[in-house]
Parts: sequence; structure tokens; C-alpha cells
Amino acid sequence: MKTMKLKRIRNIKMHGIEGVPAQAVIILILLFLLFLTMLPLLATIMLSLKPTEEFISGSIWTFPSRLVFSNYVIGFKGIARNILNTVIIDILSTTITMLLSAFVAYLFVRKKFPAKNILFFMIILPMLVPSVVSLTTSYLNVVNLGLKNSWMGLILPYIAGNQIATIFLLRVFMIQQPDDIYEAASIDGSGDFRTFFLIALPLTFPIIMVQAVQIFAAIYNDYLWPLLIIDNTKISTIMPVLDYLSKQLGSQQRGAQYSVYLISGIPLIISTIFSLKFFINGEFASGLKL
Repeated sequence: MKTMKLKRIRNIKMHGIEGVPAQAVIILILLFLLFLTMLPLLATIMLSLKPTEEFISGSIWTFPSRLVFSNYVIGFKGIARNILNTVIIDILSTTITMLLSAFVAYLFVRKKFPAKNILFFMIILPMLVPSVVSLTTSYLNVVNLGLKNSWMGLILPYIAGNQIATIFLLRVFMIQQPDDIYEAASIDGSGDFRTFFLIALPLTFPIIMVQAVQIFAAIYNDYLWPLLIIDNTKISTIMPVLDYLSKQLGSQQRGAQYSVYLISGIPLIISTIFSLKFFINGEFASGLKL
């Protein structure tokens, strides 16, 4: 009887969506969608390796007759300084944002003080206001403080602008952590800063990294704010000057023009690969399983 039931179950699965024909169709559809997704990237890679003369004589969809890797050398020399500027500004802004937000979230969760909930709602209230509404005010504040054409004019607004959502996220995460750990630390004589750095921060590290990668990508891809604040291309971030630099290179080296687009995405690729560990393994929720 058991053998007959197993055979019936197997027959049902083979004729349903788990059958070989259905699975083959699903795989083909996924491969086709993957190809469509990767097509722009593959085309850009192909164009970045083409000799300049082939852009005039041939179609953009033809494979290069020879691979010109020197296009990447030319492209890297053109944008290396701006990529370095962006990475430095991005790392400083993201690191300071996460440390301040984590400590403020820790205070809201583990400390008791008057009107705590009211103050918290006042902090997250600006989330209801679109950022473009405060753009003019933020610009005038930076100009009046004498921070225009400086990195501080970028870093300080980035830190302030990313605090609200990060505090909200980390508070929700920390509030679900067990109280026994913090009570034991308090009994042992651990102060607030020591408890924060030795207990709260390590327990919250996975969600901190997930949020940090998102903030890093948002700052790296920001176009409007650096365009308003920085006038000097030598100290500017990559996005406002990317089009200018690519056209400047493309006037003589068309392949180098496309290599600039690919090279500019290397920091984002590295940060994404680094964050996949936390997304795939679900480590961002490890603090909830203690």
C-alpha cells in the first residue's frame, strides 16, 4: 500500500509544475530574462574593447576585430581621481551615519527619559516630507556656512539626511533583542559606551551592514547634490562629471568612453558582492534569533 501511494505522489508531481517539461520551460524563461538583463552590460563590455575606427565603419553590435585593452587604461586615468573622491566621501559619510544612528537607536531602546516616544516620533516625522522639498533650504544652509565647493558641504548633509530612516530601522531591530544580556552587563558594571560597543553594536552588526551598503550605493549614485555644491571637477564625485569625462574621452577614444562607464561601477560591484553574504544567508535577522 505504501509503495502504491508513493508511486501516485510521484506521478502527480511529474505531471504538475514539478514535472520535467514544466521545469524545462521555467528554466528557459529564466535564462531568457537573464539574457535580457545582462544584454546592456554585455554590449557595453563589447563596445569598450573596440578600436575607434570600427565605431565609424561598423555596427555597434558587431564583435571587435581585435581587443583594445588600452581603452581601460585611458578610461581609468580619466576618472581615477573622481572615483577616489567619491569613495572617501562615501565611506566617511556612511561610517559616521551608522555609528551615530546606532547609538541614538540604542539610547531610545535601552534608556528611560521623559517624552521618549514623543521625541522619537519627532525625529522620524521628516520621513513624511519629500527630500526635494528641503533641497533649497539645505543648499542655502551649506552656502551660508561657507561649505560650498568643499567635501564637508557633501558629507554633513549626507550624514543628516540618512539618520532618520537608519535610526528607525535600528531601533526596530534593537528593541527585539533580549534584555537579559544588557541587564547582565549592567550588573557587571558596564557603562553605556562599553555596553554599546561591546554588546549592542556586535549584535546589530548584520543589519548595520545591510543598511550601510544601501546608503553607500545611494551616496555613490547621487548626481544632483554634488552638482549643486561642487563646481571644481578635481574635487567632485564621479556622477556629476561622468558624462563630461566620458564625452571628453569619446572625442578621441570611443572605446575608452564606454570603459569609463564600466570602471565607475567597480566600487558598487565590490560593495554588492560584500553585502550578498548578509542577504543570502539572512544574517541581518540573526539578532532576532538570540
